[in-house]
Amino acid sequence: MTTSITSGQRPRTCRACGKKFEYPVKGSAATRHHCAECAVLAADTRLILERLQNRIATLERQVSRLSPPN
Repeated sequence: MTTSITSGQRPRTCRACGKKFEYPVKGSAATRHHCAECAVLAADTRLILERLQNRIATLERQVSRLSPPN
């Protein structure tokens, strides 16, 4: 018998800072989308960080496509 991991048991990646975190953890301020550190930030600040994180990820993908293979 195999046990499957549900989406609630998987490590998550914070949308604002990109850090990996466990969710749910009893007593933690973390949400499904934000780690405990980012969850306590103001919503408009988190939104800006999410946009910056998304842009950084996009630029990293573009650079990796343009870089010659090793």
